[in-house]
Amino acid sequence: MIGRACLAAFVAAATFTHFLAPSYLGYSVWCWLGAALLCLVLVPRFPVSYVLVFAFLGAGYSVWHIQDRLSQSVLEEDTNKVSRVELEILSLVQAGPSHRQFQARVLRSQPPGLPEHILVRWNAAQRYSLYREPPDHHFPELMPGQRWRMSLLVRPPQGARNPHGFDAERHAITQGWRAVGSVRGQPQLLAFDPADSWHTWTERVRHHLRKLLLPYVQERRWGGVMLALSLGDQASIAAPDWLIFNRSGLTHLVSISGTHVTFLAVLLAGLVSWCWRRVRWGRWVLAEQIPAQLAATWVGIAGAGVYCLIAGWGVPAQRTFLMLLVVGLCRVRGLHLGAGRTLLLAAWVVVLHDPWAGLTTGFYLSFGAVSVLFAFAQLMGRVPPAGAWWQRWGRRMGFAAWLQILITLALLPAVAPLFHEVSLASLPANAYAITLIGSIVTPLVLLLLILVALQAPSAWCESLAYLAHAALDFTMQPTVWLAERHLASVPVPAQHWAWTVLALLGVLLLLLPRGFVSRLSGLSLLIPAMAIRPSLLQEGDWDLFALDVGQGSAVVLRTRSQVLVFDVGNRYGPDSDEGKRSIAPWLKAAGIGQIDTLVLSHADMDHVGGTRSVLQAAPVSRSYSSFDLDLHVSREERLLGVATGSTPRPEQIRRCEQDVSWEVDGVRFRFWWPPAEPSSDKAASGREEDKNAVSCVLEVQGARHSALLLGDAGVAQEQAIVAAGVGPIDVVVVGHHGSRTSSGAHFVKQMQAGLAIAQLGWWNRFGHPHALVQARWERSGALFLRTDQWGALTVESRPSALYYFGERDRYARYWQSSPPP
Repeated sequence: MIGRACLAAFVAAATFTHFLAPSYLGYSVWCWLGAALLCLVLVPRFPVSYVLVFAFLGAGYSVWHIQDRLSQSVLEEDTNKVSRVELEILSLVQAGPSHRQFQARVLRSQPPGLPEHILVRWNAAQRYSLYREPPDHHFPELMPGQRWRMSLLVRPPQGARNPHGFDAERHAITQGWRAVGSVRGQPQLLAFDPADSWHTWTERVRHHLRKLLLPYVQERRWGGVMLALSLGDQASIAAPDWLIFNRSGLTHLVSISGTHVTFLAVLLAGLVSWCWRRVRWGRWVLAEQIPAQLAATWVGIAGAGVYCLIAGWGVPAQRTFLMLLVVGLCRVRGLHLGAGRTLLLAAWVVVLHDPWAGLTTGFYLSFGAVSVLFAFAQLMGRVPPAGAWWQRWGRRMGFAAWLQILITLALLPAVAPLFHEVSLASLPANAYAITLIGSIVTPLVLLLLILVALQAPSAWCESLAYLAHAALDFTMQPTVWLAERHLASVPVPAQHWAWTVLALLGVLLLLLPRGFVSRLSGLSLLIPAMAIRPSLLQEGDWDLFALDVGQGSAVVLRTRSQVLVFDVGNRYGPDSDEGKRSIAPWLKAAGIGQIDTLVLSHADMDHVGGTRSVLQAAPVSRSYSSFDLDLHVSREERLLGVATGSTPRPEQIRRCEQDVSWEVDGVRFRFWWPPAEPSSDKAASGREEDKNAVSCVLEVQGARHSALLLGDAGVAQEQAIVAAGVGPIDVVVVGHHGSRTSSGAHFVKQMQAGLAIAQLGWWNRFGHPHALVQARWERSGALFLRTDQWGALTVESRPSALYYFGERDRYARYWQSSPPP
C-alpha cells in the first residue's frame, strides 16, 4: 500500500507543480530535495514520510525540468526581429494549401541565443481571399532530417488568453518549443542529415509512410481520418469533422488510443502464437526451444511499441505501451501486480519520460477510462449464459452499452470542464462505432499501411483503401446524423472548482466495490456540477468582458437576465474567424445559450468578421448596426459558396442611431452615435466613405457605474458626442484600438474615466496603441489596460465597488510569455 501511495504522490506532486503561481516556482530544486531528505530522516518514526519523500521528489523533478525549459527563451532584444538561422527539421510537416509548419532544432543563429527548439511556419507570399480556400502553393519537399538556412521573424510563443479558452502558450511548453519563427525571403536547403536520434528517424519514417499513403486516401471523404488512424496525423482531419466527432463522443476513436494499440498487440501475439506452435523442422520443434507464450508476448509488445512510435508517441499511446510492457513482463516472470499497481507504474514512467504529460487532456482521459475498465474487470470476465446465438450477442451488446454508460459517467467530471458539453449521442454512437472502427476499420487501415510500406501492387492497395473507406463511411453516416441533432450534446457551463472536486468524489464512489456504499450516492454527487448555474446579478449591476481577440474588437456585457455582444472580432479565412475561435466557446463556457442584443459597430472586418459564426452559435433576439446586416450576411454567404439564407438572422434587425435607448434589469443602454440624418453623418466624418465615422457608440449606465463602447469612432465623432452631453464615464473601451486618430485630449479630459481598455493584438503592424494616446489616458488618471498584456479583461459593477481583473494576471502561469512593452 505504501508503494502505491508513493507512486501516486510522485505523479500528483509532479503534475500539481505546473499549476502553481510563478512566484512559488522560484524556489531552487535543492529546496525540494532538502525537504525530501528531511522527511527521509523521519521515516523510522513515521513510515508515512515515504509518501512525502516521493511527493517532494516529484515536485523537484518537475521544477528542475521547468527551469531548464524556461532557460530556453527568446531574448528581449531579439524579439520580433529577423534572425539568420540554420536549423534541422524534427517533426512531421503539417501541410496546408498555402503554408507549411514544423518543429525544428536550431543549429546556429545570428544573433546567437535562440532557443534550441522552435516552431517554424512558412507561409506563401501571396494574399488570398478571406472567403475562398487558397490554391495550392508550390513548396519544396520538407521532411525530418533536412537542414535549412532561413531568415526567421522570431517571437516567443503567444496566443489569446480568454476564460476557459485554449491556451496556446501552455500547448507550446508541453510540446517543447520555446519560440515561433515566420519565414522571410527564400530559404536555402543545406543538407540531408542521416538520422542522429530515434525521434528524427521515426519522424522520417512517418513522413515516407504518409507520402506513400496519400495517393490512396487524399481524395476520399474520410481520408484525413484514415491518416489519423494509421499515423496519428490528426492535423489531416478537417475542422468540421472534429465538430462531428466531438458532438458524437467519438474523438477517442479517431486518435491513436489504447484500443488501437492493444488490438494490434493482441493480433500480433495471437498470430505469432498460432504460427510458433506449428513451425517444425523434422524432429526440431520451435515451441520446444522457446515457449510460444513467451515469443507471442515479446512480439506483441514490440509491435505495439513500433506502432506507437510511428503514430507519434502521444500520451495515450505511451500509457498503453507501458501498461502492455508491465503486463508482459509480469506474465513472463509469473508475477501479478494487479490493476492499481499497473496503472500507477505506467503513470509514473510516463511522467518521468515527460513531466508535462499532466498538462495534456489525454493523460486524464486515457488513465480515467482504463481505471473504469479495471474497476469493472469482474464484469468483463463473466461467461455469457447459454442460449441462442442472438441471445448471447444481445447480452454482449447490453454489457457493452452498460460499460459505455459507466465510462461516460466516470469521465464526466473531466470532460465537462474541458469541453463544456456532454455528448448524449456518445452512447448510441459508441455502441456501434467501437466495434466497427476498432475491429474492422483500424485493422484494414493498418493493413493498407503495411502494404504501401512493402510497395505492394497499386491495385491491391487501391482495393483495400476502397474497402477501408467504405467501412468507415458506413460507420460515419449514422454518426453524422446523430451529431446534427439538436440534442446531440448538452452544454455544461464552467463551474467552481469545488463542484468538480465533488463530482470526482462521486466517481470514486461509483468505482468502489458493490456493497461498500450505494452507487446512487456517488451518482447524486455528479448532479451539482451538471445542474448548478452561475448566480444572477443584482438589479442595476453589470459585467463587462473585453475578450482577447487579437487585433480586433469583441465585448460581452451581462446584466441580471440579458446578454449584449458588441462586435465579433476578425475573420482569417473561409473557416476561421474569432466568432468560431473565441466568442462561441466563451459563450458556451459561460452558459449563454441566447444573445438578446447584438451590436455591430461598423463594417470593418476586424469588428464584424465573426458575424456568421456568432449567429450560428446562439440565436439573437435583435441587432443594431450602422450598415445593412442582412445584406452583409447575404454577401458573405455568396462569397463562401453556401446557400442563401442558411445563416440564422436576428429576429429584429435595426440601425443604431443617436438617442435610441432601452432599459433592462435596471441598466440603461443608449446610442450616442451615429446621427439619424445622413447629412450630419457626412459632415462629422469629413469623408463620405469612412466607415469608422459611422461607428456605433454605446453607453451602458448601471445603478452605480457606467461604460462607453466606442468601436472605431475617431476624434471628430468624440467631439460630437461630448457636445451632445456624454460623460463622465467610469469605463471606456477606447476607440480604434488606441490609434492616434481617436482619444482626443478634450474627450479624454471630459470622460474622467477610471479604466481605459484597449483591445489589440501582440506586435500588431499598426503600432497600436499609440504612445501619446496611452500617455493621455494615464495623465487623466485612468488605468490603461491592454488585452495584449492582460488577456481578456473582466469588469464587474457591484454595490461595493468597480472590480477588474485580467486573465493573464488572475491565472498567471510560468509558461506565459512576457507581453510587449
